[in-house]
Amino acid sequence: MQTDTPTTRQGSGNHASFINAEAVKQMANRLQTAAQTLQMLPRSSAGCPAGARSGWPEMLRHSRFAIEKTRRATPPRPSPQAIDDLDRLALLMWDLTARQRQLVWARACGVRWAELCVRHRRSRATMNRDYHKALSALVLAERLNGSSAVRRVQKIHLDI
Repeated sequence: MQTDTPTTRQGSGNHASFINAEAVKQMANRLQTAAQTLQMLPRSSAGCPAGARSGWPEMLRHSRFAIEKTRRATPPRPSPQAIDDLDRLALLMWDLTARQRQLVWARACGVRWAELCVRHRRSRATMNRDYHKALSALVLAERLNGSSAVRRVQKIHLDI
């Protein structure tokens, strides 16, 4: 007699066994998009995101030749939805350990596995296992704390 039960690891005792590979892959894609969104935000003269300041460049009004030399192509602005997703993911990252945060964000920014293995002094297989555990923890944290994370983001936007 067979019963229809979800496939879980026997005796694992954690919730990560209910997370499918597709959800982990989507979380990795969302983190890469968040890293790209952060790069597209306007930057201040110090090189960090400008925040609530103007995204317009400082104007040089001395001569038209000076203005022509300072022109450069600006990257496209991220959408408000992309910025909101970046905020949500940044809050969810605090549910991870410091090492997991570093690993997940480094992979989102495109740091190569070889460099991460040297930096953390671990094998590629161990780093890959830790990376998938961290992504699973993020998916689980989003499922468990999704509504409270949204409320925290809204509270932060209201405080500013």
